[in-house]
Amino acid sequence: MTKRFSLIVPGAFFLGVIMYFGYQLFLVPRIVKLSAPEKIPFFSVDYIYGVKSTSLISFSFGSEQVAASDLGSAIKKDIQGIKTAGFDGIKLSFNFKGNNYYSDRIALKAAEAGLYPIGIFTGHGVKPKDRAFNKEEIADWEAFVKSEVKKNKNIIYFWEVWNEPAMTELRFRYGTPAEYLELLKRTEKIIREENPLAKIIVTIDYTDTQAEAFTSEFLKLGGADYLDYLSFHPYNAIDPKARFNLVETVAQEKALAKKYNKPLLISEIGTPDSDSNEVRQAELALKLFQTALENKIPIVWFHWSDRRLALIDGKTGWGIVRVDNTFKPSYDKIKAFIAETKQGL
Repeated sequence: MTKRFSLIVPGAFFLGVIMYFGYQLFLVPRIVKLSAPEKIPFFSVDYIYGVKSTSLISFSFGSEQVAASDLGSAIKKDIQGIKTAGFDGIKLSFNFKGNNYYSDRIALKAAEAGLYPIGIFTGHGVKPKDRAFNKEEIADWEAFVKSEVKKNKNIIYFWEVWNEPAMTELRFRYGTPAEYLELLKRTEKIIREENPLAKIIVTIDYTDTQAEAFTSEFLKLGGADYLDYLSFHPYNAIDPKARFNLVETVAQEKALAKKYNKPLLISEIGTPDSDSNEVRQAELALKLFQTALENKIPIVWFHWSDRRLALIDGKTGWGIVRVDNTFKPSYDKIKAFIAETKQGL
């Protein structure tokens, strides 16, 4: 009897875990629903996180140790902080051949709080850097896209396809302009089939001569026909040594948007305080938000909290919340600016 009981209890426990995760992942998103918005949220924040299972019942969620049963509460606290800061949207990564359960859960919690999730499909981490997908990979990619769009149909209405495909560094670039266009065509078709109300975002820019050549060729081939938002990430524009300054960069992107009759979006921009200090980070944040508002360009800040991911690309301090969960000057500047902006509307 004791032996039989010892086998039943673990089995029941694991069955319960599977049923709970299945309920949260597949049934709840069908219950929670956001109405399709007319426009993308004007003020959003990127929610970057690291999750590592340390046991069957606990996780390392960034720098915080969280029991599996409390993961939802930890996410909910962050979501509430994002709402309190005044953001209307939250950007989440969905990684090809990765575990996207957590992004699905965060999107759900965000939707429950009235935040609009913006999803980005990425895959640069699982393929050789100097080529596009092969036939087997593209088939897997299409299945991945279909699954995530279908799963989040009622709560995610904005999808960015790849991260910085025109970037010169092979880390992010996706093949040639023609190869990226083929990926975009296939992805766009699936997204619109699974959610006809969804909008497609593509990031292209003139960061350097190679990026300019990629962007020009992509648009010449008809790339603008497969996107709804023309996006850019003006990191170089806040570097004094960059090819173009912020004013020039925004002017270039506005010209492209006008030529192809597409709305603009800054779908990622931020600066680590390790490059200077927290005060300088706050000054740049305010400048970027002011520029976005003056030019009527929605903006996504990179990113929310160092508590969730402190080190990115070898630099620390990208978040506007510290590892100890206290707020940086950049948080205060952004919060005050958003509040002032909304008061004036």
